[in-house]
Amino acid sequence: MRARRALPALVLAGALVLSACGGGGAGGGADEPVGDPRPGGSLVWQLPNEVSTDLHPLESSDPSATGLISGSVYGKLLDWRNGPDVTGMELEGDLAESWKISEDGLTYTFALRQDVTWHDVAPVNGRAFVADDVVATITAMKERGLQAYMLEAVESVEAPDEHTVVLNLSRPFAPLLEYLAYHTFLMVPREGIEGQYDLDTVAIGTGPFLLAEHSPDVEWVLRRNPDYHVPDRPYLDEIRRPVISDTAALTAALRSGRLDIGTTSDVNVADEFRDGDFTVDETPGAPVSFYLNPREEPFDDLRVRRAVMLAIDWEGMGETIRGSFNLTSTLRPDISDAALSADEVRELRPFDPDQARRLLAEAGLPEGFTTTLTVQRVDDEDVREAQWIQADLAEVGIDVTIETVDPGTGIERRRNHEFAMAKALRTLHLPDQTWRDFMPGYIENYALVDDQELIDSYARTQTSTDENEQRELHRAMQARMETEIVQGMLPIQKFDYTVFSSRVQDLHPSPIHQGRRLAEVWLSDQPETP
Repeated sequence: MRARRALPALVLAGALVLSACGGGGAGGGADEPVGDPRPGGSLVWQLPNEVSTDLHPLESSDPSATGLISGSVYGKLLDWRNGPDVTGMELEGDLAESWKISEDGLTYTFALRQDVTWHDVAPVNGRAFVADDVVATITAMKERGLQAYMLEAVESVEAPDEHTVVLNLSRPFAPLLEYLAYHTFLMVPREGIEGQYDLDTVAIGTGPFLLAEHSPDVEWVLRRNPDYHVPDRPYLDEIRRPVISDTAALTAALRSGRLDIGTTSDVNVADEFRDGDFTVDETPGAPVSFYLNPREEPFDDLRVRRAVMLAIDWEGMGETIRGSFNLTSTLRPDISDAALSADEVRELRPFDPDQARRLLAEAGLPEGFTTTLTVQRVDDEDVREAQWIQADLAEVGIDVTIETVDPGTGIERRRNHEFAMAKALRTLHLPDQTWRDFMPGYIENYALVDDQELIDSYARTQTSTDENEQRELHRAMQARMETEIVQGMLPIQKFDYTVFSSRVQDLHPSPIHQGRRLAEVWLSDQPETP
């Protein structure tokens, strides 16, 4: 076993991590008063990757596109509460002022805000946001949107009047409200749904900012929406999102003051900015995903799959390569209180090379075997993790050849089950969304999980309205994934590091894209209002 340094304090069990993030003068001079919020100014915030597809809110699954427009340009019916006092996942209204659910769980009624208008951009031209827009959007999502699975229990959507929307369900569907707040569930003007303008390139929403300019591979620019329904918001005049993928360029831009906010998953880069001029915010990010293909020998044997997981020092990998991390099972502890704690994960999946060797011997492989690991590379940490896994498996006789591929190739290989072992980052948030990855027939069920007990439990989590019952189901499902299935795993969750200049105020973290929070951000170097 490798010698390890002490576990970092940010290895969590169940609570959402919300460190102070540019709030009330964080960053340089964090203890000095900065006064009240001041309007004006341009915030410069790195966009790590150019949008690779288009901006179509019903079709684009590109995280760069979603991070750019969700909440900031387009609004949602519901959203996740955000702010300095938030300690968990709590829903609140966005375009919906309030909502109620019938006792049988089959009817959801939403009262819409009556003070919201669309951006003043042709052909919508600043008209009022009304229930017909919601009906058109949700109907289109069910018919052709990437959100269709979120609405699988919704039979119909109707508008009794201009400010009321009713969803009628065929069966109770517990995750529905969470999906309505998800960052891809964006409300679109009916003109866009009807094809009166190009949703691929034109973004007309209700959010605090308008999409103003785009220079490909250079920069996106958002400008203040003067008609935003929240009085005196947003504070900022504009947000500039320069596309900066190179770590050295990111570091130089932050140090020179050309960039206010930058993000990285490299703890060493983040550590360079832990001084008086910057704030470094650490927040849980995407889980590291690891898949074993049961169609490929010897991974058709549960003992072999179990041996692989026991032979890898996941904690040591997280500490050494990621710095801050969560030891996880299947669900994210920053999202769900049903996630197993680190101690529970250690009990189910200890680092135990001796037990791994015994299991391999029982499976008729006392000398080990040779295999391949397909690694989807997004950053250097992905490759270093693969090398760590390779070294650990070599200790129990498993000779691994690493094959590094780009994200597009990685996704294609996993979807076609063209791998023996595969490692990637899998951006999953909500519990229902996570379990869907392991259901037969689903395109993202890379490891071909087909377990009837898991299927039955998943169905019960969707229909149960008892939160305690849901939690226990989720916990039992995770234990089964660790011990009886062992095909698709999310063994650790990486952290992301956001570096802020000292002038950025009141930008609070969120585990899910939450662009609406940008309306509250302000810059302390703006002149004070007389």
